[in-house]
Amino acid sequence: MLLPALLLVAHSGLAGATDTTPNGAVYNGRARELDVRVPRVEAGIETDGRLDEPAWRAAAILTGFSQFSPADGRPAQDSTEVLVWYSATAIHFGIRAHEAHGIVNATLADRDRLGAEDRIEILLGTFDDGRQAYVFGVNPLGVQMDGTLNETGALRAGGFSDGGAQSREEPDLSPDFVFTSKGRLTETGYEIEVEIPFKSLRYQSAGTQSWGLNVVRRVQHSGHEDTWAPAARASASFLGQSGKLVGLSDLRRGLVLDVVPEISQRIDGERTPTSAFDRRTGDIQVGGNVRWGITSNLTLNGTVRPDFSQVEADAGQFTFDPRQALFYSEKRPFFLEASELFATPSNLVYTRRIVQPVAAAKLTGKVSGTSIAFLSAVDDRSGSLEAGASHPVFNILRVQRDLGRQSRLGATYTDRIDGDGFNRVASLDGRVVLGDIYSARFQVAGALDRANDVDLDGSLWNLRLDRNGRNFGASYVVSGIDPDFRTRSGFIGRPGIANARLVHRYAWYAPPGALWQSVTPDVTLDGTWQYRTFTRRGDMQDKKLHLNVNSVLHGGWGLGVSYLVESFGFD
Repeated sequence: MLLPALLLVAHSGLAGATDTTPNGAVYNGRARELDVRVPRVEAGIETDGRLDEPAWRAAAILTGFSQFSPADGRPAQDSTEVLVWYSATAIHFGIRAHEAHGIVNATLADRDRLGAEDRIEILLGTFDDGRQAYVFGVNPLGVQMDGTLNETGALRAGGFSDGGAQSREEPDLSPDFVFTSKGRLTETGYEIEVEIPFKSLRYQSAGTQSWGLNVVRRVQHSGHEDTWAPAARASASFLGQSGKLVGLSDLRRGLVLDVVPEISQRIDGERTPTSAFDRRTGDIQVGGNVRWGITSNLTLNGTVRPDFSQVEADAGQFTFDPRQALFYSEKRPFFLEASELFATPSNLVYTRRIVQPVAAAKLTGKVSGTSIAFLSAVDDRSGSLEAGASHPVFNILRVQRDLGRQSRLGATYTDRIDGDGFNRVASLDGRVVLGDIYSARFQVAGALDRANDVDLDGSLWNLRLDRNGRNFGASYVVSGIDPDFRTRSGFIGRPGIANARLVHRYAWYAPPGALWQSVTPDVTLDGTWQYRTFTRRGDMQDKKLHLNVNSVLHGGWGLGVSYLVESFGFD
């Protein structure tokens, strides 16, 4: 009886051992297996960068990555596997990145500063509209970058840095989301584990839903970008080529309620002639912030006397053109929440105009294909144009409606009341995608302004046409700003001008393994008029001709040559 007993014990031990061999369904991107049915696993795991828990055995497996940059449509040189599953409260991603061709570049970099790192980017379109997505990036050591991508068609077209070869828009990395990541280097590359709580996301209210998904791998030593869902450079939309996570159901955010009270006090002091220290104590200021997820797709934020002393200071900037105002990005957390929903082509919403809010409230979300963003704020007296006589009041409304597969129409209204003065701006804008590679974007706006008993009214308009072909690309932009156009809730770098810009570029792609992977020459013509001179068909004030040749070499190196002819006039 001893031998059977030992065999039974051995069998029981094997049965209880942790078997991490994946047995989930495999979805090959190059085979166009892009509808991923994500398994639901009711298990809690530790995010430690090791994909050895039993939950990972059931995960769906994404394989078959394709090269996107510098040349699309080719099999990726490095193998990548992405495992994905979800629980009631979070979605989990595990990445196994194999590297057989070079070293893995990874450091303990600052958050959102992963430009020189190997990294994985997860693009999650929770509204499945092919227009906007959350971006969660992680380097091999688990350092995070995150933000939002709201496609507007405003690709850089022409220039010394990229030669017009950019084929996907960069995300806005200003927002920060709560998610967990951990990574580690392995003998064959690196592994990353990511957990994204549903509390950190806004998504559809449907019981069962689909989310857009693409995964981008950046290989630093080669300069390649690989994507799971094959993406063509000849396309007006990168997000529109994503795959899908299907069958997501019974997602539980729980109560989304953040309450952050704040108490601050300022003490100033200086030494007196008798060497005593004279201190002046200010009043105690009590305030705070509240964030409430009303539903999965609507969020309400409020703030009362917020303290922004912990916010990162602005970096200094050089004034290259004294006629152009300097732009400083928003960094205050309250205003960063859903900031992508306020974005307009000509920056008619610039929340840094609100200097120090006494109180503010914001409602943001997306319902049935319509994005809604409303902000109301009472500013400190120091923001008044009338020497602190009153508290300026801001009301900002932005609405966007999805049209068809990729197009959209938006409207914006801003109202700033400052004592007897006011500033009101109404705008209509849209983006139309025609076919796969053509797109058009427009905006028209009118403003009424009263300040110091002076009334002004003016208009703003712009039009952009793009052809984003794989080889031949072109961009045509024309815009105008009336000198009497004022927006005291937005940012206009240089009013009273009209501008026209024409860019043509052509890209050649070499076979795999060649020294020169791509060569992209482009020519740019740019002209700027005083607005009233433009309406009278007068001569340009600034004239520019740029000839650029940019190339990508084997190993990720870039080489560029430019010849620039420019002339400037002054007011």
